[in-house]
Amino acid sequence: MKKTIKILAVTALIFCAVPLMAQRGPGGRGRHGGQGRPGGPEMKGMMQDMMLEEAGVPEKQRAEIRKKAHEIHRQMMELNFEIRELRLQIKKEYDKKKPSEKTLKSINSKIAELRKKQFIIMGNFKIEVHLSLTPEQRKKLLELGRRNRKKFMHKMGDHPGFGPDDLDD
Repeated sequence: MKKTIKILAVTALIFCAVPLMAQRGPGGRGRHGGQGRPGGPEMKGMMQDMMLEEAGVPEKQRAEIRKKAHEIHRQMMELNFEIRELRLQIKKEYDKKKPSEKTLKSINSKIAELRKKQFIIMGNFKIEVHLSLTPEQRKKLLELGRRNRKKFMHKMGDHPGFGPDDLDD
């Protein structure tokens, strides 16, 4: 059971870049736009594909995963747009001399529902990808995820709550 949870966690880490990329502005530089840079969202997608390839996932299957990830990315962008529009409505309501509690709570609930929808979409995508892999591919992906986390943590330096032992299990 513990191993299954670890495999799911690694798979989740690998594919969590999709909603993060969806929240970035044009050019992969946050909300301010601008030119893409090495290590930006494009690189993250390539890194995920390289990890899948290294785990032994055939090109045809990786292409299907990329296609689905692209669709998820599109959905996330649409949902993020809706959320931004609702946040503008909330701001306008707060700016009124007498904001309506009912309106604020209603908009807040709509935002929560959209976030929930995003969470479900991403969770289902992670599950689909996980179930499409063989046990050997999942094991290799778990190993690659551990290796990459260790490299990342080493780059970041010492961090409270993260010791070398935390990365092994």
